Amino acid sequence: MEIINSEQNQWIKKLRLLQQKKYREESGLFVIEGLRFCEEAITNQEDIVVLLVSDKLLNNNSIKNLLKKYKNKPLIVADEVLAKQLKTVNPQGIAAIVHKPQFDKEKVLEGEVILVIDGVQDPGNLGTIFRTALAAGVSGVFCLKGTVDVFNDKTLRSTMGAIFNLPIFIEDEPLPFLKELKKEGFQIIMADPKGEKFYHQFEYPKKSALVLGSESRGPINIIEADYRVKIPLNPLSESLNVAVAGGIILYEINRQRDPHQ
Repeated sequence: MEIINSEQNQWIKKLRLLQQKKYREESGLFVIEGLRFCEEAITNQEDIVVLLVSDKLLNNNSIKNLLKKYKNKPLIVADEVLAKQLKTVNPQGIAAIVHKPQFDKEKVLEGEVILVIDGVQDPGNLGTIFRTALAAGVSGVFCLKGTVDVFNDKTLRSTMGAIFNLPIFIEDEPLPFLKELKKEGFQIIMADPKGEKFYHQFEYPKKSALVLGSESRGPINIIEADYRVKIPLNPLSESLNVAVAGGIILYEINRQRDPHQ
């Protein structure tokens, strides 16, 4: 079995290049790390360009079971060479280069509930929002300019694999996007500590676009909204974590659509 020992190998070079946002955008590829994340990718094998495994893990039972599900031949890499290219502090010795998932925007906008992320800067929060959005069954998530990179390694780790199943779109032109939402019949609902109504007292429109902004500044692109809702807070608390706030409101929207949930 051939083992890659050189950092000049084409795939090792590509791993290194994909740490750069510019190259990720140009290539349409990104890197995932860790057993659980790669396992999730293998359920969508068409997304995987190449799977890389540390030579020290070839006798690991979890890796053996994973490779049985993978229809292609993985690349075996010397452990020290692979670890040097990965971002995690204690890499698990398995990674993959994958295609960015592609989703049908028109179909997503036919749905009833979408999430608009406007200026969230913390990658952990963004990843958690994605996981929550997938669990809550939103049609899709739209990230406006000023939001942290979706394919940042920290964001990706926080998604726990939701990135493969949740339609996510990057919108660099907010105004045309908002016009598109209006054309599709969406009402803009903004989470705002100074909102007119508490989130549970508001009757959400059939087609709702929930906007979440940064905890410190709020939304940076969307100034106007059709409605603003707030979550009651203890007077000693200044704000609520944006991922938590998003989850609370999304599940209230679900509850109103199905009171038996």
